[in-house]
Amino acid sequence: MVDMLIRRLDGFAAKTGDILALLPLLLVLVQFAVVLLVYVFSSGSVQLQESLQYINALMFLGGAGYTAFKDEHVRVDLLYCNFSEHGKTRANFYGTLFLLVPFLVLFWHASLPYVADSWAILETSVEASGLPFIYILKSTLLLFALTLSLHAIADLLRHGKTLFGDKT
Repeated sequence: MVDMLIRRLDGFAAKTGDILALLPLLLVLVQFAVVLLVYVFSSGSVQLQESLQYINALMFLGGAGYTAFKDEHVRVDLLYCNFSEHGKTRANFYGTLFLLVPFLVLFWHASLPYVADSWAILETSVEASGLPFIYILKSTLLLFALTLSLHAIADLLRHGKTLFGDKT
């Protein structure tokens, strides 16, 4: 049962990464369009320029869980590289439990009301011709928290199973 849950959580992270992998190309294409409009056609679009923020936020905040799943997140590797496999498993388990989980609890606590307030008033851009969906942009914070929380659960299960044995 634990293995199945880990596989499903990892599968979700992998699928999320596959979908979000298209965003860098979209970001480049939209930026190219913005440059083309400004420098070739002497025109511009605030909405197109603001869409870059949405794409960037979705790409980075949405991809956090995938990056952690692939173990390609930033790690200060002063001691970790010298640990045995068991030591690395312990560091990953306790690091997730005592560093990532408290961070996520605080992040959820701070971001839920922030995003909910934005949705309550359907917050729009300050720029009159900008995108009227700031509440959607702010919702990417919850996507970050969700994907990273799911990864934390999978990691705790995976490393806990290795450290403490499978009790299922």
